[in-house]
Amino acid sequence: MTATEDTPRWSLALYVSGASPHSAQALETVRRFCDEELRGQVELQIVDVADQPALAAREGIVAVPTLVKRRPAPPRQLVGDLADVDRLRAGLDLGAAHSPPSAPGAT
Repeated sequence: MTATEDTPRWSLALYVSGASPHSAQALETVRRFCDEELRGQVELQIVDVADQPALAAREGIVAVPTLVKRRPAPPRQLVGDLADVDRLRAGLDLGAAHSPPSAPGAT
């Protein structure tokens, strides 16, 4: 393996606020998404803004939960309800989930 292959292709940071319901749901959804969709390709950093307010301020985080995509470019922030996997896919520029082909004549 080269150094490039050893480095995760994706770098994400999830900013949460303690055990708030929205943060807990975001944490569960983002972890599951990374395990299922980006397995072996992602570095996920979890930041509790109550524990690390300076880091959140430095990153410009003004609301939680917020998912920050650092790599690959372009950088992006997804703010608010992160329970919707389709919204995560779109926000990370992964496109729609692959669904099985429709039956002939289906609309």
